[in-house]
Amino acid sequence: MAKLILLLYCLGACAVSMANEVTVYKCTIKGVPTFSQTPCAEDAQVITLRNVNIMQTNTPQSENTPVADTSVDDYLAVQQIERDIVQLELNIKQYQQEYAQKKQQIDYMTQDKANRLGASSIANAITTETAALKQRFDPQIKQAQQQIEALTQKKQQLSQQP
Repeated sequence: MAKLILLLYCLGACAVSMANEVTVYKCTIKGVPTFSQTPCAEDAQVITLRNVNIMQTNTPQSENTPVADTSVDDYLAVQQIERDIVQLELNIKQYQQEYAQKKQQIDYMTQDKANRLGASSIANAITTETAALKQRFDPQIKQAQQQIEALTQKKQQLSQQP
C-alpha cells in the first residue's frame, strides 16, 4: 500500500512539474477565427498561455506575480459580448416596432371608444392611451440600452488589456 501511495505521489509531482506554458496559434480562415496547436496560416498570431497549477490557485498572489496571458479567454468573452449586444439591439427594434403598431391603433381612436375610456374627447383619449403605452415600453428600451452601454464598456476593457 505504501508503494502505491509513493508511486501516485511521484506521478502527481511529475504532472505538476510539466511545462508551464502552452502555445496556441490564432488564425482567421475564411473570416472565422480559428485556434490551433500548430500554425494554421502564414499570419498566425502566437498566443502563449500558462498552465494553471492547482496547488497555486488557492494561494494568494502578490502584486508582483505575473498574470497569465488570457488573450483567448478575452477574445471569447468579447465575442459573447458582441452577440449579447446584437440580441439587445434586436430586442430594442422589436419594442419600437410593437410600440409603433400599438400607437397606430391608438391613433385610429373612435368617439365611442373614447367615451368608454371616460375621456372628454378623442384627442384626450389618444393622449392618455399614448402616455400609458409610453410608460410600458420606455423602461424596457431604456434597460436594454443601459445593458448595451455596460457591455460596451466591458468589451472596451477586455480589448485594452495587454
